[in-house]
Amino acid sequence: MEFVNLPLVFLVGCALIALLAKKNGYSWYLFFFAIAVPAPLLLLALPHVLGVEAASLTSVRLGTVLLFPLAGLLLAMRGKR
Repeated sequence: MEFVNLPLVFLVGCALIALLAKKNGYSWYLFFFAIAVPAPLLLLALPHVLGVEAASLTSVRLGTVLLFPLAGLLLAMRGKR
């Protein structure tokens, strides 16, 4: 199985969501930074908030990383009023 560069996949996914937001009338660069920047910061804060054992679980880390892009995707699909 080939190695997948997960940070690159994350950034490409955030860029695609930002392009969808641009199509619906939002500012794409502000949208991109709003969904891409909080994820690494949350990952750094996880061991301090949940403890090292809980923060090392794959499901917790995956949920943390996908929280803002999924919320951004829901917002991007809505048209700007």
